[in-house]
Amino acid sequence: MIQIPVGSEFAVKDLLTKYSVFLDESFKTLQDIIRLKNISAGLVFEITKFGGLLKTSEYLKVTESLGLETMILSRIEHPITLNWANKIKKSFNYIDLDFNHYIEKTSK
Repeated sequence: MIQIPVGSEFAVKDLLTKYSVFLDESFKTLQDIIRLKNISAGLVFEITKFGGLLKTSEYLKVTESLGLETMILSRIEHPITLNWANKIKKSFNYIDLDFNHYIEKTSK
């Protein structure tokens, strides 16, 4: 994963010919989705990013209408978020809802 500062996304446009570039932090509004449509293969969604299921659904429809792929993930915030993300995961091209890879055992 490469982190790109918001506003500098155009720097990865040349990578699109070799790699599928998905943007996460770069979009929070419909205007952002439209701005990024030609410089990414897809966008990463989180239910809490937009304030709930209704906005997530609205943004998902716009993203798909522009021909972009979608990924859903859920940050470790609350089990309810993960539960809802699992309920709607079939609406997305890719899912990342397995928290096992986020958990690291300590020496305690």
